[in-house]
Amino acid sequence: MIANLIEEGKNLESEAKESGFGVSKFFDSVSFEKWVAKSILYLETYQSKSIITEKAKSQYKTLNNNTNYSYYKFLLGSLEASKEVEDYKKELEEKQADEFTF
Repeated sequence: MIANLIEEGKNLESEAKESGFGVSKFFDSVSFEKWVAKSILYLETYQSKSIITEKAKSQYKTLNNNTNYSYYKFLLGSLEASKEVEDYKKELEEKQADEFTF
């Protein structure tokens, strides 16, 4: 599931709109809101005690068009980091299982 959220997040980049002066970007779509909701639900389910999850939830409460692109980058980066950690844990578990196989 996390790989799908990362892919979906990367695809959202094309929906980012430029502000009036082209200085910053923002999202104004249901797709963005849906991705954010699914991402937070994922983090709450699988990383519930993480400070990253708490930060994601806290920043979500103050999200607006001026801050949502920055939040997008934070959330996408957090998902990518979570996946790397999960992949590493899985790799270690597989190595340990191989070591104990007779």
